Amino acid sequence: MRIRKTVTLDSNLEGFANPEDVQKYMDQNDLKTLSAALKSLMDEHHQLSQQVTQQQQLVHEIVQGIMEQLKPTAKKVTMTDRNLLVLLKLFDGVVVQNGWDNLPIPDDTMKPTTVARRIVSDQIKTEYIRHQTNQVHHRGGGADA
Repeated sequence: MRIRKTVTLDSNLEGFANPEDVQKYMDQNDLKTLSAALKSLMDEHHQLSQQVTQQQQLVHEIVQGIMEQLKPTAKKVTMTDRNLLVLLKLFDGVVVQNGWDNLPIPDDTMKPTTVARRIVSDQIKTEYIRHQTNQVHHRGGGADA
């Protein structure tokens, strides 16, 4: 039993097979009939779909392999982060107990820290003064207003 189907090629639809494209395909592949061209197109489509599926499967397998190889590294990074947090909390405790000026750290190590603290302190003071000045100007008064 044969099943007949009707295929309509519409030249108005962009992106779909129009008669000129199908004729060009038939000429390039030396196909004599429209049914042979459609069968060839369907076979190509099926073959390309299978290739895409195989490539997607391959990509998935590669990703899984990479993830397996990265698991130990991720664990090491997590442990490093935890160790760093412990050290930071320990340092915070030492700072709270001793204060910045009495830290048991050599002077050559403390100089950059002290300079950085002074710079940040100056920036905070400058920002505070600028903010206060802006408030006075917005109120419409001066220093004695």
